[in-house]
Amino acid sequence: MTNEPSPSAPLKPDLATFLFARREAILNEWRTNCERDSSLQTVSALSREEFNDMVPTLLNILGQRLRGERIDLDPVQTANEHGLHRWQKGYALRELLQEIGHLFSGISDELGAYAKLYPDANALLLMQAHREVMGLYEDTIVGSAARYDELERTAAASRATTLQLALDQLNELVRQRYDMLRTSSHDLRSSVGLVQGAAFMLDLDTISAEDRSRLMDTLNRNLANLEKMLQSLMSLARLEAGQDVAEVSEFDVAKLVRELAESTQPLADQQELTLLTSGPEQLIVESDSGKVHRIVQNLLVNALTYTASGVVSVSWAIEDDHRWMVSVQDTGPGLPDNGLGTLVGALRPTQDSTSVFDSRVPAEEPISDAPGPPRKPNAIRPNGEGVGLHIVKRLCELLEASIDIETGPGKGTLIRIRFPRFFRR
Repeated sequence: MTNEPSPSAPLKPDLATFLFARREAILNEWRTNCERDSSLQTVSALSREEFNDMVPTLLNILGQRLRGERIDLDPVQTANEHGLHRWQKGYALRELLQEIGHLFSGISDELGAYAKLYPDANALLLMQAHREVMGLYEDTIVGSAARYDELERTAAASRATTLQLALDQLNELVRQRYDMLRTSSHDLRSSVGLVQGAAFMLDLDTISAEDRSRLMDTLNRNLANLEKMLQSLMSLARLEAGQDVAEVSEFDVAKLVRELAESTQPLADQQELTLLTSGPEQLIVESDSGKVHRIVQNLLVNALTYTASGVVSVSWAIEDDHRWMVSVQDTGPGLPDNGLGTLVGALRPTQDSTSVFDSRVPAEEPISDAPGPPRKPNAIRPNGEGVGLHIVKRLCELLEASIDIETGPGKGTLIRIRFPRFFRR
């Protein structure tokens, strides 16, 4: 007589197989428990792949240990790499250890579930499995904490150097601001001189009607330039003095950007450029609509003015639960060196950002905020070298937004602004 299991009694898998079959559930439950933990602030900002990181590899090591197989990877080194990843994502050591605790608590729960599902499981093997889990837990703690300790010591050793570099950059920005204002003053004096010359010539009785018309065009054009430059400098002065405050309300930024693009279409037609817009039909956000309008208008008009041919594209999108973004990209000459390389260089995307341009731009190709010369004699002149980007940067600081700048000689420029979806009051 054979001893076969009844149809209602499932065949018992070994523990390693059971844990592998529960792999997805373990990882999902781990993230859920971490998100419920109010002491963990960074979890929701990570994608699934970022959050899991090296943990599936640690679970593979546990499976190999339970089966008595040769271990392919060192668990301490694997945990070391996980610790490095969490450091880069801004975790505190306490958060990392708390997160690891949630993971191994979930694994222990699965051991209990296995014992309940299969009451005839070998108790000795279950005790051995618990020892293996605790051993891996200790290896994970040691590896992760060791990397944090190493990084803390490295950070402490380089802190003085970092502070000195920051001071040097600050001094460079101060110098650049002085250069920007000096150049703006020169532009103002030049325009004032042209206005004075045109006004003097118009007062003469001997000039022809054709010359009078030409002088009137010169007068009007330079008066408009003067007004734009003065407005920009006054706007920058108010921002730097803290006199501009954010007036927060809910609004549809998709509608705002579309209307702004429509209003600048005549400039695109004049420059013989294709102006494209793309984004969701509606995007309700919480911010200062007037300042968002100023930011996008500044970037869009600048892109249209200094792009010789091709396309200017403005787009808006939701990035995640916390941020939305607007981007302006052109096929212009890129941002050449003109004394503002430190500012623009500081606004390049971080390594974690998605770069559109080839990041392998030669190091000897510095960039700045000042675009190349306009391609047409009647094109709008810049409102002082670097004033526009400084205004955008100050407005972004006021709205708790961040800027990424990507550029390449002959490839064009992309400026991406990331705004919080909900403004902190």
